[in-house]
Amino acid sequence: MKQLIVLLAALLLGLQLFSMIAGSEENSILSTMSRLWVQEIEARKLVDVPKSGS
Repeated sequence: MKQLIVLLAALLLGLQLFSMIAGSEENSILSTMSRLWVQEIEARKLVDVPKSGS
């Protein structure tokens, strides 16, 4: 019986960790990293724009 409880607890913990990392929620790690990557790309586009006056 103890083994079943430990197994179920491990499965629930795994599901919770998966949803925190790769879930579709706004506060998941994957979503946060995606937003950060987009911001970095936009910042690099602004830096890489050639100056037309020189």
